[in-house]
Amino acid sequence: MSEWIQPGKTIGIIGGGSVARLLALSAKKMGYKVGILDPNAKSSASSIADWHLRAELTNEKAFQDLAMKSDVVLYETEAFHSDYLRMMKRTLPVPQGEDLLSISQDRVLQKAFLESNSLNIAPFATIVSIEDVEEAVQSIGYPCVLKANRTDERYKEHVVLYDESDIPRTKNLVDSGASVLEAWIPFERELCVAIAKDKSNQVLIYPVIEMMYRNDEFYQSVTPARISEDVAVEVNRIAQIVADNIDFQGVIALELFTTSTGSLYINELVGHPHQAFHYTIDQGELSQFDAHIRAICGWPLPRKVNHTRPAVMRLFNYTQLEQAYTQASIQQDWKFTFYQSDPTDPNTEKGHVLIPTENINELLVLLSDIGM
Repeated sequence: MSEWIQPGKTIGIIGGGSVARLLALSAKKMGYKVGILDPNAKSSASSIADWHLRAELTNEKAFQDLAMKSDVVLYETEAFHSDYLRMMKRTLPVPQGEDLLSISQDRVLQKAFLESNSLNIAPFATIVSIEDVEEAVQSIGYPCVLKANRTDERYKEHVVLYDESDIPRTKNLVDSGASVLEAWIPFERELCVAIAKDKSNQVLIYPVIEMMYRNDEFYQSVTPARISEDVAVEVNRIAQIVADNIDFQGVIALELFTTSTGSLYINELVGHPHQAFHYTIDQGELSQFDAHIRAICGWPLPRKVNHTRPAVMRLFNYTQLEQAYTQASIQQDWKFTFYQSDPTDPNTEKGHVLIPTENINELLVLLSDIGM
């Protein structure tokens, strides 16, 4: 059981993106100081943090410095070596834990964990050569998708194979390191559920939401997910099994596919707060960011939260920023959050908007019409 970290102490955060920024705001609200470790001098969280260690996440000395300057450490990215976490744990608590990091950053370990708990995943094979791809497709079939074994942002490349002629296109990804070939699931919706756990193993499961992607990038969530009650109950059962079988404190997330017949497949386990739940800062009693800080610092969690009001949360990027400014000046009920991210970097999110609605489908059409 981790100790209670009193307000006034310092929370060190590995990573400096929008999740780190919103975590830092929650920490500040609860009376903590915050430091971040991130290579980007203009990262989203840098303007909120009390101090910023600017270094690559491969720099062992930077992790030592983070540990020395902090009273507790959390991570909002898996893009660092687990050896650094073990090193930091010798001097201070890292409540998210070593097991969670190992499972969340390695697809093969993740799938082994899920299978060991009788949870449904797509058929897969571990790949280290082109010959492995040629052999695996004989049993997995087409279409299928090849993904890097590492799950962090540096390894997002993937290749979809529709027939034998696509196999040569996998060479670059195969040559870059171990990868995983998965059967392509003909899903109806992509779902996500956030799971919080405190030091007493009290588990809090947020309502299931629906995720949408554009050009392979998450950009929108719909709450609550447009699924049957039976599917929602099953997602909650799966979330409880995952929470019960990983030793961690904080907030994690599960991404899932649901098919037209209601079958569920787990796609990925994310070992930290998820972008799809940014909406919780504007809706319900406890945001995922407040829940994460509470759990990391040893505060108790409630048994449930109410986040059932229909709404759409949409991220906006550099190209949509002017449209976001326009809508912020005229929409009375839209709740905008701007991240103060690097203005010169067109690839980082600039903020998000939460829009309450009584008709999800009509709102989605409206957002498309206005270019957001």
